[in-house]
Amino acid sequence: MNIDATTILTLQALEEAMWRTETRFDRRHMEAVLHPDFTEIGRSGRIFSRANVLEMPPVEISIEIPLSDLTFSDVADGAVLLTYTTVPERSEHGAARRASVWVREGERWLLRYHQGTPTSL
Repeated sequence: MNIDATTILTLQALEEAMWRTETRFDRRHMEAVLHPDFTEIGRSGRIFSRANVLEMPPVEISIEIPLSDLTFSDVADGAVLLTYTTVPERSEHGAARRASVWVREGERWLLRYHQGTPTSL
């Protein structure tokens, strides 16, 4: 499957919403976009489940948007891999390379997997 422009725009908006405080800590939004089997490996190496993410207390997020080096790869029918670099605007954490797998279920895209790996720019 080729990734059409509408899908690219949709997935970019969904991924960027993960880096906005008002959506990242909106439980209703997160329940709607996280796959029931969601797993994250954070830049620290810590593993987070869907339940862990839904219970996180709000914190300020200071990542530059639009996301840097954003690419989209078709990995299977109805599954797209996004890769990009997060660059902090102001944070004690440095840059990280990120990978997210979004899967389509019906008309919705759900975040199935996310991983962050520290990097230097």
